[in-house]
Amino acid sequence: MDLSSLRGRGLQASECPLPDTSPETPAPVYNEELLAQLLDMGFPIEACKKALYYSNNSGMEAASHWLMEHMNDWDFANKFEAPGAKSDAAAVDEASLEQVTGMGFTRTQAIKALTATDGDVGRALDWIFSHAEQLDEDTNPGCRDGPEKYKLIAFISHMGTSTMVGHYVCHILHEGRWVIFNDNKVALSENPPKDLGYLYLYERL
Repeated sequence: MDLSSLRGRGLQASECPLPDTSPETPAPVYNEELLAQLLDMGFPIEACKKALYYSNNSGMEAASHWLMEHMNDWDFANKFEAPGAKSDAAAVDEASLEQVTGMGFTRTQAIKALTATDGDVGRALDWIFSHAEQLDEDTNPGCRDGPEKYKLIAFISHMGTSTMVGHYVCHILHEGRWVIFNDNKVALSENPPKDLGYLYLYERL
């Protein structure tokens, strides 16, 4: 299977980016007195900001209730950005980003450093060296790119007159030959029903 026709290749010469029509979102305002009280209770500052934002600064009871309900959220203590607010990447000057990445640092590292130092390139470089461990922890390897061609190596199909009866079997390509796995029965498959699969497994070439 060749997926090269589906590969994204960025902005083309005949294309132009869509205008940014998203409205400006004002920065959230937190009740400083409530924020201090929540911090005194031992909660992370970013979680406290979320609690005040989503409870509309209505009081300690509402904010505490939000915190208790969301303590197990995976992003409980992650940096809070209000819905619709511009991300760090949008707030960083592109020219400064190019200077930092030109020194061999990743774009993600550059954004973090420039955001933490108000866009000062010199201070951002110092910040990167002094926060190396934190940056290593935050590094996301992302997705690996590769060829667009794939080979079918297995598929699952259904045997029966309807989904209410019968059962599922698996065909696997083994050493160039298709093998059917039907419960505890395993045999060579001369004409595997590739067009009747419910689930297909491909291997990148």
